[in-house]
Amino acid sequence: QHHRETPLLLPTANNYAAMNPNSDLQLVPETLLKRRHDLDNLRARRAAESLSRSVTRKRVSDKSKVVKIVKPETILVQSRHRKNAARRYNRVSKKGMQKRASNRSVEGRKVWDSERGAEVDEDDLPPKRENEEGSGEEGGAVDESANEEEGGGRLHEISYKANSIGAATVFVVLVRPTVHTTPKPVRRTLSSLRLRRVQEGVFLPYNSVTRKMLHLVEPYVLYGVPSPETISDLVRRRGFCRVEGKRAPLADNNVIERELGDAGLICVEDLVHAVVAGADDAETFGKVAKFLWPFRLTARKSKFQRRVLAEKDGKLYGDQGEAMNGYIREML
Repeated sequence: QHHRETPLLLPTANNYAAMNPNSDLQLVPETLLKRRHDLDNLRARRAAESLSRSVTRKRVSDKSKVVKIVKPETILVQSRHRKNAARRYNRVSKKGMQKRASNRSVEGRKVWDSERGAEVDEDDLPPKRENEEGSGEEGGAVDESANEEEGGGRLHEISYKANSIGAATVFVVLVRPTVHTTPKPVRRTLSSLRLRRVQEGVFLPYNSVTRKMLHLVEPYVLYGVPSPETISDLVRRRGFCRVEGKRAPLADNNVIERELGDAGLICVEDLVHAVVAGADDAETFGKVAKFLWPFRLTARKSKFQRRVLAEKDGKLYGDQGEAMNGYIREML
């Protein structure tokens, strides 16, 4: 008799369940086991390499990887700027602005294009015609009529106050950053005016004290006389207030009435009226200035204009008078 040999069943994933029906264990495929083994070896090798590298060299953080090279010429220029700024501050603090600032109201003129709704530069104005036949008053009248014909009646000459003499309130904007090259007295003066960040603006009463402080930091600020309409737009569009020492949005009139109700201010119109009064009502203006957080405005030139197009504001700083309204509109 020939006996048949029964085949030996290996414990594979297919027949393990048939051999042990009561077992809860599941077999893992061999390919997955090999992959896990390879990953474990890779982790161990990387850990060993990192330990060997940490012994041979120091661990460098990501921030210190960038090496900034400062040229000697740059250091000399910064030192020169610091000395010039300190020299100017000391001169103005002792002798004042002298002939650089007038004690009288100065009148300026600008040409306005009614079609574009913008101011026209002097370089873009049409050239004046010279009167060859006549002279004197008749010649002047002919020149004005010729310029009106060339402008098509859309160019208008407007007069305005070019400084802030006689104003009760001014709006001041920090237009230059205070870096390490800025002298400490200038930074302290700007901090006392509550100007600590670039493109931040505050309302100040225009009196002899604030005028002297603005003269000390004039190359760093842009200031002028805002109109009531501009003040209202600033408060409504960019207005934030100080509530319990924190910056809070000026959402409704309830916040004003809760914080300034003792001073008789209950709405935005009352705030605007108190700001316009300025130095005439110093007590109320002080409460309003403390209540309003410094206004955070945008730059007149974008990063694309400054970096790519290389556009600059030039020497735009100091007292601008009533022309400050146009600059505020650009920064809103």
